[in-house]
Amino acid sequence: MRYDPAYRPGFIQLIAPAGRLVLKKIISSSRYIVSAASVGAFIASLLLLVVALAQTVGVVSRAVTNFRAVVADPKELTLVLVTNIDLFLLSAGFYIIALGFYELFVDDNISLPDWLEIHDFDDLKSNLVGIIIVVIAVAFLGQVIDWKGGSDIAYFGGAVALVTAALTYFITAKASKDKKARDQEPPDKDKRPST
Repeated sequence: MRYDPAYRPGFIQLIAPAGRLVLKKIISSSRYIVSAASVGAFIASLLLLVVALAQTVGVVSRAVTNFRAVVADPKELTLVLVTNIDLFLLSAGFYIIALGFYELFVDDNISLPDWLEIHDFDDLKSNLVGIIIVVIAVAFLGQVIDWKGGSDIAYFGGAVALVTAALTYFITAKASKDKKARDQEPPDKDKRPST
């Protein structure tokens, strides 16, 4: 580029470094937007928990007042309680998702048990897939309890088995791929070999 004594830098050229700094701050701070998802998942978790607790209290009170009928035919009570367990599991799932979003995007220095720590997006997906499998299994159990006979349960069970197998394969294939990648990484130069 040739020097031009008549050249006067424009407004954009003068503020470009400051503009880049502001843009960088905006983009780096935008990760906090995901805290809204964390709050939403937490509220959903609380809502499901309250609904499940209210239903459980209602079922228990009806079971106590109609104890003889429940003893004679506990199938309906069992079905309602299994449905409530499903709600509790969904509540726990939303809570884990809320924690995962918070740990990944806002602050990862939360004191949690090891099994609840989420270090990357794959950990969050694995937890979510595990919850989905349990919820599907509980839904199938509810169908089995309510089953009136016939072959329709076999088709439903086959569908549940296929989805569960696919999700399990997804988790194990990903874990196997990650393990291979870690095993093939060269050792860190700063670490001394153990003797």
